Amino acid sequence: MSKAGFGGGTGILVMPVLALLIDPRESLGLMLPLLLACDVISLYFFWGQWDPRNLVLLSAGAAVGIIAGSLALDAISTEALSRFIGGIAIAFAMIQVARNWLPARREPWRPTGWLGVVVGFGTGFVSTLAHVGGVLTTMFLLAQRLDSRRFVATTTAVYFLINAGKVLPYWYLGTLDEEMLLFDLPLLPVVLAGTILGVLLNRRVSGEWFTRIVLVFVLITGLQLLLG
Repeated sequence: MSKAGFGGGTGILVMPVLALLIDPRESLGLMLPLLLACDVISLYFFWGQWDPRNLVLLSAGAAVGIIAGSLALDAISTEALSRFIGGIAIAFAMIQVARNWLPARREPWRPTGWLGVVVGFGTGFVSTLAHVGGVLTTMFLLAQRLDSRRFVATTTAVYFLINAGKVLPYWYLGTLDEEMLLFDLPLLPVVLAGTILGVLLNRRVSGEWFTRIVLVFVLITGLQLLLG
């Protein structure tokens, strides 16, 4: 619902909560097929409505970020990964809060190409380690004041390419396997229902209060991971 309705920003709650319940590496593998399924369904509703320039710049940087993130994932311990996910969740929640206090730009921001690549790199790197890199992309695109459908279409297309790019590294590292795919299979109808609901909400409801409530839970969950 979050990814299809509000561009994925509030979806940062899912990964930290899952990491509290099971091994962080296993949670990465379990989440990836569900994220990909959500991306595919969302792309059906937003196909061709993305911003081409942003899509190219962010995806190019993300490709390098995925490689760097995969190397880091292979080297980091399970405990360190858990704390990393918690710390990133807290940092991104605070960024979301700070963004609401910053004055809105009167004119749309036109970023340079290199900055788009850097943001894409950061998104790919963090996403590989925690599936929560989307907040970087969200902030980058929000400053450009895209209309809601173009914004969600662009984030969805970027997330799809990033998530698809993580499949082979995850499989090679053992983070994703056949057992996880079978576990995810019964959850696909729920993903479908949430995605369709998110598309409907995107057209009718502001996500402001929904985001605020989610951020409170993100902060609590992140602290538990970071300090636990």
